[in-house]
Amino acid sequence: MNILIIGGTGFISSKLVEKLLSKGHKLTLLNRGKTKNELPNHPNLSFAFGDRNDTKILSELGAKQKFDVVYDMIAYDEKDSRITIDAFKNKIGRFIHSSTISVYMLAKEVKLPVTEDQINLPLMKEFKRSPFGWDYGINKIKCENVLWKNHDEKSFPVSMLRPTYVSGPKDPARRDWFWIERILDEHPLLVPGDGNFRFQQVYIEDTADAFCKVIETDKSIGEAYNIAGDEAFTLNDYLSRLMKLLNKSTEIYYLDQREFDNLEISYSPEGDVFTFNTRRDTVFSLQKIMEHIGYITTPFDDYMKTTIDWFLNEHKRHSAGYARRDEEIKIINSLKINA
Repeated sequence: MNILIIGGTGFISSKLVEKLLSKGHKLTLLNRGKTKNELPNHPNLSFAFGDRNDTKILSELGAKQKFDVVYDMIAYDEKDSRITIDAFKNKIGRFIHSSTISVYMLAKEVKLPVTEDQINLPLMKEFKRSPFGWDYGINKIKCENVLWKNHDEKSFPVSMLRPTYVSGPKDPARRDWFWIERILDEHPLLVPGDGNFRFQQVYIEDTADAFCKVIETDKSIGEAYNIAGDEAFTLNDYLSRLMKLLNKSTEIYYLDQREFDNLEISYSPEGDVFTFNTRRDTVFSLQKIMEHIGYITTPFDDYMKTTIDWFLNEHKRHSAGYARRDEEIKIINSLKINA
């Protein structure tokens, strides 16, 4: 197929590029050329440099090339999606939108496991500290709504993918590294809440496979899919599994979530530093994606071994908030005294 990817150099999209090339597709990547490009030279890979909201560039691409598929990996608000609709309606075979599980998790209530139809539910009270990104989630809901409004099987056939926390080598959010680095320093861990809310991660390879497979069947047209691993852990379970893989053991101390939120260490310019969900259960149904596109997942222990190896041998930065690790330890020591 002849495929346009808007983006193409990010965590998910760069892996998607590799997989699509391996399947023999011809790719054009539209981006500003500002992110370091680590993609291999390939005869089926070309670039169009420019801003994704430059209507002239998009219109020219839509007019000059017959794209079988357009992936939009970087639409973050309604305007972004409207521009792509205007540029590609009646000109392409498929349109794939990269969404997020955040479109569900800002809702006041969801029914577990979360199915793909639980969209546009009443929202919780505005909460900027949401681990799912308040503004991010709200804007992604708006992207989805305008795309569904314009979805048409002949003129603009839309499919959407909603990944959860994506893990693996080169993860820019470094979520797993947050806990790995603290376990390795052998000081106790500080956990907000009781650590008993469940969540799902997903391996980067599985995520990219889902993005590839969604264009291989017409059954996916007009559908949205959750992307997650099929193993759901509480944070306590997750930490126990990590310690086993790292052959380390350390104590865990718990602090009331509201009390924790008032501490300076609970937030950094990089965002909510205590990664993964500590505020509500987040478990997603995978029934539809497995039935429609044959989606399968990699076992946690297998992909986490690969992830740990990359962080230990390739990664050069500390995890989010680690510069204030001594403050975490002081709080833990006070919890010991008051226990």
